[in-house]
Amino acid sequence: MDVGPIRGSRPTERRAAAAPSSQTHHQSEEPQPVREEAKSVYRGSTQRPPESKKGVMRIVWPIITVLLVIALLVTAWFAWFKPGGTGSPAIDSDKYQAVFFTNGQVYFGKLQTLNGEYLKLTDIYYLQSQQTATQDQSNPQQTTDKQNQDQSKVQLIKLGDEIHGPEDAMVISKDQVLFYENIKPDGKVAQSIDQYKGSK
Repeated sequence: MDVGPIRGSRPTERRAAAAPSSQTHHQSEEPQPVREEAKSVYRGSTQRPPESKKGVMRIVWPIITVLLVIALLVTAWFAWFKPGGTGSPAIDSDKYQAVFFTNGQVYFGKLQTLNGEYLKLTDIYYLQSQQTATQDQSNPQQTTDKQNQDQSKVQLIKLGDEIHGPEDAMVISKDQVLFYENIKPDGKVAQSIDQYKGSK
């Protein structure tokens, strides 16, 4: 048995097998150029990728919607509560208003809205009635209409002529108002107000 040549060939195979590993080791130490992944490039300067347009629109639409809602609310507020105006479309600023309170009193004047809770009435008048008996003292049993009824004399009183001397303006809680009406210029109250102003 010749064992020598087999032993001698084995180390050379090991060396030959070891040589390529040292070469690969040296190759891995050398810097390798970095490969960039190919990106899809869109030709055209104004065109964006579809993904970025969708992302922008998701942000822009809610902002536009919020701005439109704010603009509508501001417009509605100015239409309803005009600064310096009457504040309500039902109030005609060219006419007088009759304001009916929950306690039964009625005032006449120029009405405007201060805010959501209060109204302001200026140039104020109210009616005051005085009862006069018309019965004939000589015959209390007579039943004619004139003698049977008490006649009322109604006077229009300007606010401010009272003993305590209030100013000609009234701030009213909306909770105390049943309703209000615009008064016709040819109505008796409006004519009485004009006569009062003409006499002063």
